[in-house]
Amino acid sequence: MNKEYISTSNRKYDKSHLKWVEGKGYEGVVYDYQLNAPGSSKDGWHYIGCTPEEETRRKMWNRPKNSYSGKGIAQARKEFGPDKFDYHVLETHYNEDLEKLVNNLEEREKHFIEQYDAEVNGFNGNKGGTGRLGMKVSEEEIARRQASRGDFRHTEETKALLSIKGKDRVVKQETRDRISRATKGKKRTEAQKQAQSARQKGKVPVAATAAAKEWVKHNGGGYWKNQSLPDSVKANMKKAQQERGTDCITTFPDGHEEAFPTMLDAANATGVAVGSVKYSIDHLNTTRNGFKFRKQ
Repeated sequence: MNKEYISTSNRKYDKSHLKWVEGKGYEGVVYDYQLNAPGSSKDGWHYIGCTPEEETRRKMWNRPKNSYSGKGIAQARKEFGPDKFDYHVLETHYNEDLEKLVNNLEEREKHFIEQYDAEVNGFNGNKGGTGRLGMKVSEEEIARRQASRGDFRHTEETKALLSIKGKDRVVKQETRDRISRATKGKKRTEAQKQAQSARQKGKVPVAATAAAKEWVKHNGGGYWKNQSLPDSVKANMKKAQQERGTDCITTFPDGHEEAFPTMLDAANATGVAVGSVKYSIDHLNTTRNGFKFRKQ
């Protein structure tokens, strides 16, 4: 079962969950869940959200066992029940560029959270927009997360996936300007210079400047610089990767199962992130896309 995904800077979306309107583009909404519980001190409180997957989000809301967004609204759904909230679409937006649509929805979400005071006297856990904007984490929570993380290390497959995604990432001009302002006028200490020098010794310089490019031109850039890997080498690399990897069985949403030699193979076949595959294997849970993974 091959799914088609569309990626934005923050996440990827299953294309089958998106609504396309001819002449307008992708459709997204800013919505409001208002508690209708007369007699409760929270009667009339709001939860503001936004999504380009309205139908999917509505289905999640109407399934009581599904978790839903932040802690505040999750507790409220558990306390009062999903049917005690009235649903309203506050605004509908369209854009042929999904990234621009999501950014616009998040800006409007922030506007309505402020308008309805939904962060303080409502169920939103933050100011909105990014999912964590304005959220403060306590020292106890930081300590708990560090303890639970333990000796965690990314697998080689995850590192490779992160590397690929990082290469395709485009840094916005406003981000570049902010970094420039923050670093302008700063000078490195001698200790910092020595530490950088020690790290770079024995490494091939990256051609980031004219001088570095000239160095690479005369000294080369490593054995595989500007060369293609032979199929035999690729096959050996694949074999070594599979020998190191974790064999796993994948249960698809329709119930059929397939075996894959590594978690990365399973991830590529299903469109599920490698980290989510590993989490499913470790915790025997089902991913939000309906896949389940286990060791063979």
